[in-house]
Amino acid sequence: MITNITLENFKCFRHVSINPKLLTVLIGPNGTGKSSVLQALLLQKQWRGNSRNLQNFQGEFIDLHDSKELEPTFMRQSPGFSVRCKVGDIDDPDSRRQTFDHLRFVPAIRGLTQTTYDLGELFIDYLSLRMGFDALEVQLATNLVYGSSEIEKLSKMLKRVTGVGLRAAAIPGRKVEVKSQIPAGEARITAEGFGTNSLIQLLHQLIISEEGATVLIEEPEIHLHPKAQADLAEVMAETAKAEDKQIIMTTHSEHIAGRLLTLVAENKLTTEELAIYSFEKDEKGECSATELEITELGQTTGGLTGFFDTNLAEMDRYVKALQNRS
Repeated sequence: MITNITLENFKCFRHVSINPKLLTVLIGPNGTGKSSVLQALLLQKQWRGNSRNLQNFQGEFIDLHDSKELEPTFMRQSPGFSVRCKVGDIDDPDSRRQTFDHLRFVPAIRGLTQTTYDLGELFIDYLSLRMGFDALEVQLATNLVYGSSEIEKLSKMLKRVTGVGLRAAAIPGRKVEVKSQIPAGEARITAEGFGTNSLIQLLHQLIISEEGATVLIEEPEIHLHPKAQADLAEVMAETAKAEDKQIIMTTHSEHIAGRLLTLVAENKLTTEELAIYSFEKDEKGECSATELEITELGQTTGGLTGFFDTNLAEMDRYVKALQNRS
C-alpha cells in the first residue's frame, strides 16, 4: 500500500504531501491539482517505482513531453521537480516495484461506444490509455468474454448501482457483443444509459486487480444519478476492505464523499481507512492540499470544503430570488 506521496516543484505544486489510506478521496475545484497527483503515481509506475529513473516521460502509462512540462508554470526557474512515494512502513525496493507493477488506472473518459467488437487473442489485465481509446475498448470487450467469473461479479455490482446487469458473448466472425440486462430483457450496451456503460471499465479494473493493488480512479461518478453515486461509493468501499485493494480517487461528488462518511458513522469504515484531501489554488496558480479531519461520527472539521458551502450559497440565492418575486 502507498502510504505517502510527496511532490516538489511538480506541475502546480511547490510542495504537497499526501498520506493515502485504504480509501483516499481528493476533492476540490477544477484545475487544483487532483489529477496531477494521479499522474505523479503513473510516472512512478513508468519509472518502476524508482524516482531517480527520470528519463521516461513518454511511455505506456502516461505521455508527457519532457520534464519541463512537469515544472510549475509559476516556477520555471526551479531546479527541477521531485516525485517521491513511500510504500508501507519500510520503503523496501522489492515492495515498491511490486506496488507499482500492480498499480491500476481508470480514466475519466471511458465506456463502450460500439455494438460489436473484434475478439482479441488475449486477456490483458492492465488497460492502458497508451493503447488508444479504440484499442482499449476492443481489449475491454475481449476481457469481458474471456473472464466469465469476473463478468458475473461485475454484473452483480452493476445491478447494485444502477439496477442493470451485463452479459458479454463471442458471436460468429470472432466478434464480441456486450449487452445490458434488465427485467424486461436485453439491449445493446450502446442503447443503455451511459451511467451503466461508464461503470464497466471502472468495476472491471477493480475486480481483476490483484489483492493489495492500488487502483487510481478519476471521477467515478460520471453520468450517474446521485443515488447511484452514493451506492457506487459503498460498493467500492466494500471491495477495498474485503479484497485489500487501495483506492485513490478524484471526485466532484458530494454524494460519494457523503456516503463514505456515513459508512464511518455506521462503523463500516474506520477513520484509519478513509482520508479526504481538499485541494485549492491561490492567485499565483500554486496548488495545495489539506487533509480533512474525520471524526468517528463521520463528520469533517469545517464540513466538506466546496460542497456544503456551495449548496448553502445556492439556497441563499434561491431564497432571495423568491423574495424578489413576492
